[in-house]
Amino acid sequence: MAKKKKKGDEEEEEKGGGKMKIIGGVVGAILVYRFVLAPAPAPAPVEGEAAAPAVEREVEVVEGLIFPMEEIVVNLSDTDANRYLRVGIALVLEEGVAVEVVEPEAPRAIDAAIDYLSDQSFETLREPGSKTVIREELSTRIREAFNDEMVVRVLLTTFVMQ
Repeated sequence: MAKKKKKGDEEEEEKGGGKMKIIGGVVGAILVYRFVLAPAPAPAPVEGEAAAPAVEREVEVVEGLIFPMEEIVVNLSDTDANRYLRVGIALVLEEGVAVEVVEPEAPRAIDAAIDYLSDQSFETLREPGSKTVIREELSTRIREAFNDEMVVRVLLTTFVMQ
């Protein structure tokens, strides 16, 4: 025999069912956030590697025009003989930087290059891979001379030692 429901019983079922719907909605929202919307955690560092600081991220700078500078000649640091280096340098500028803006500031680059190159010896410069090291160090020093603005890197256009 079917049991008759009273009006009060129906109201209690609706209230209890409404609470269950709210709880279900909240749990569903949490799950959607956790598995769909939440940002992915940073990967754990590999054992033996130092963790990279999260604040310092390399910003990729797009290369633009190339500004060739006149060749410079420096005395090398060798004391046993007079050794010289003639080097041509070209500055790779950031995209959007005009040559006319950099040209008046070119002495900064020349000064940084002379400072660094005059400390080198003939034997050091003859070692395999030395030009790559020279190019990278010059890039770093010249970018610093320009306050890490306008210049992306340096190209070596000539490199003659005597």
